[in-house]
Amino acid sequence: MGASLAVTEIKAGEHPVVLGPDALRMLDRVLADTEHSTAFILGDENTMRHCLPELLAHVPQLRMAKTLSVHSGEKAKDIAVCSDIWRHLAAEATDRQAILVCLGGGVVTDLGGFIAGTYKRGIRCIHVPTSLLGMVDAAIGGKTGVDLMGLKNMVGVFHDPLGVFVHAPFLKSLGKRDLLNGLAEMIKHGLVRDAAHWEAIGEAALHDIDAIAPLVERSAAIKAAVVSEDPREAGIRKLLNFGHTIGHGVEAHSWESPQRVLLHGEAVAIGMICEAWLSWRLAMLERESYDRIAAQLLQLYKPYVFDSAENHRMVELMRNDKKNENGRFRFTLITGIGSAKVDVEITAAQVQEALEHYRLLIRDAARTHSDQA
Repeated sequence: MGASLAVTEIKAGEHPVVLGPDALRMLDRVLADTEHSTAFILGDENTMRHCLPELLAHVPQLRMAKTLSVHSGEKAKDIAVCSDIWRHLAAEATDRQAILVCLGGGVVTDLGGFIAGTYKRGIRCIHVPTSLLGMVDAAIGGKTGVDLMGLKNMVGVFHDPLGVFVHAPFLKSLGKRDLLNGLAEMIKHGLVRDAAHWEAIGEAALHDIDAIAPLVERSAAIKAAVVSEDPREAGIRKLLNFGHTIGHGVEAHSWESPQRVLLHGEAVAIGMICEAWLSWRLAMLERESYDRIAAQLLQLYKPYVFDSAENHRMVELMRNDKKNENGRFRFTLITGIGSAKVDVEITAAQVQEALEHYRLLIRDAARTHSDQA
C-alpha cells in the first residue's frame, strides 16, 4: 500500500475531482492501477511548452505517452481539428482501451473530451486543467463541445472523464488576463449558490496563487455539487448558465472583429451584468444587490465597446443558444446574491434593453473617469 497523499477528492457526478499538493502523484497511481493499451497527451502550444515537463516529472506513468498538439485559443474547438485527431488516432490503430489525457485550459478539455467521447463510440479520458477556468469549471462535469459556424459549443456530448486532477502551481504560469478569465466563473458560482464565496472572491488578491487556492477548491466543490445533483442538465445544473446566454452572444460577436476578441470569462462578466440587471428589472433582485454586482465586475473587467446598432446582431447570435426552447430565450436569473432561478423566459426586446443598459453604463463610467482625470 502506497504512502498517503495530500489530496482532497470531491465527487462530481460519475467522476472525482482531485485537488491538493499531491494531485499529480494521485494521477500517477490511477494510471498505474488502470489497465490501458496506450496513452496520449493532448495539449496546446502553450501547455506543451510550459506544463508538460512538470506533468511528466510528477507522473512517470505518462513518460512513454504520445503527444497531440493543437493551436492555442478558441479556434482549436473546431470539427476540422477533431477530424485531424480522429484520423491520427485511427492511423495509430488506437483501440478502445486507450486513454486520452487532456492537458490544458477549457478549450483543450472541451475538445479532448469530445474527441474521447466520440472516437470508436468512446474511449477514456482524464483532464488535467492548467487554467483557472478549467480548474473551477470547464474540466468538471463531463460536458464537452466544439464550435460550429461561429456559434459556441454547438456540437457536443456528455462524456465523464476518469477524473479531473487539479495542480494549482500551473496557475503561476498565467498572466492576469487569463486569471480573470477563470475568476468570472468563480464569481458566477458565488452569485448562484454561495454568497460567502462571492464576498471572499471580492477580497482576494488574484496574484497570490497560494492565497486563492482555497477559493479554487470551493468553486470546484460548488460546480461538483451541482453536477452531482443534476449530471445531465435537466434542472438544477442550469444554475451554472447564469451570465452565459448573453455572454455567449457577446463572445461570438467579438469573434467577428479580430481587434476586440474577448476571452470566455470576459464575455461572461458582461453577461452577468446584463442578466443581473434583467433580474432587477423583473423584480427578482434588489437594486442594491445589482449595483454591487455591477460595480465588482466593472472594476475587474475592461469594457466592451459597441454601438447600439450592434445589439440586434448579438441577439441574433443568441438565437441558436442550446438553452433556448421553442424559439424562446430561457435564462437563469438571480434572486439574490447566492440564489438563482432557472428557465426564466425573456423576450428579444428585453435582451436588447439589457445590452443597451450595459452600453450606456460603460459610456457613463468612461465619462466619469474622464471628468475626474
